[in-house]
Amino acid sequence: MKQLWNYILELGSIEIFLISCTLVFMFSIVLFVFLTISSRTKKIRREIYRKKNTSHINNTLFAIAFDGAGLDNFKDDPLFKRNWKRKLYKDQFLTELIKLHRLYGGEIAHNLRKCYKDFRLIQLSYSKVRSRKWELKCAGIQELGEMEIKKAVPVILEYTRSKNNTLKMVALIEVIHLSGLKGLSLLEDYKEPLNDWIQLNLLESIKEANISEVPDFGYLLESTNETIVIFGLRLLTLFRQDHHLPTVKLLQTTSSRKINMQARITFKQLTATAGEVLQNEEDRILQIPYEMYNAREENSYSPNVLYVVLFSGFLVICLALAIWLMWY
Repeated sequence: MKQLWNYILELGSIEIFLISCTLVFMFSIVLFVFLTISSRTKKIRREIYRKKNTSHINNTLFAIAFDGAGLDNFKDDPLFKRNWKRKLYKDQFLTELIKLHRLYGGEIAHNLRKCYKDFRLIQLSYSKVRSRKWELKCAGIQELGEMEIKKAVPVILEYTRSKNNTLKMVALIEVIHLSGLKGLSLLEDYKEPLNDWIQLNLLESIKEANISEVPDFGYLLESTNETIVIFGLRLLTLFRQDHHLPTVKLLQTTSSRKINMQARITFKQLTATAGEVLQNEEDRILQIPYEMYNAREENSYSPNVLYVVLFSGFLVICLALAIWLMWY
């Protein structure tokens, strides 16, 4: 040990620097490999745990949905009692509950919604909404909408003005789902852009919904937001509100080219005959699947850590070579 210390003291500054750089680079590689293996092992364990509990969760949900079982019926179940304390189990339970709720209606859907509240899974959805990850926010918002939690509308409204288009679209769809078409009144003073992708998905969700009361959308044509005016014109076409034809005709002369084009299309469709309307309805509007945004279990370390390690190693090597060339 003493000889090693004496050897280090006899080294020059450049040799010590090069040895230090090499050790740092080697340590970075070892750390990256360790973190990658650790993350991969954790992911495999989660998948094994998920498959292990799938059968038990399905049996539990079937008992709740079809037999009307409640939380008290599972207090003596050792497997349920042990796993319910784990967040991973609750996440899987909630995911399967949402899937089952989409397949059934009536009393079965009512039992599942009751389970969602009694088992306090609503708190899990709210925690997703408060997450920093946009995909988790989308999942939480869709869960609240699927379970008909109307008191969540004020929370969801906060994300209707998000800069993330996907999050904005999901929030708007769920506001309409929970509040009906009157929820579109928020667009009256909407300043953010509403691109075509969002508008087409909103129109498809409106067409698929069972809507009984349709408000007058003329107020959207008075908006100073160009995209809102275009969306209002599309809503007029969808619900055949032809009493706004004078306003639509006037919009054909505005300075906005996009509004002009949409106003011409709307005017043509509103003045079309019944036969032409049926023909137009055969033209499918672009539909992007409306599915729950599952929070992806991505590797927490790669590829970001890989880039950092490789870049830091490259910098160390380049710096070491530059100093060596200057020194000698």
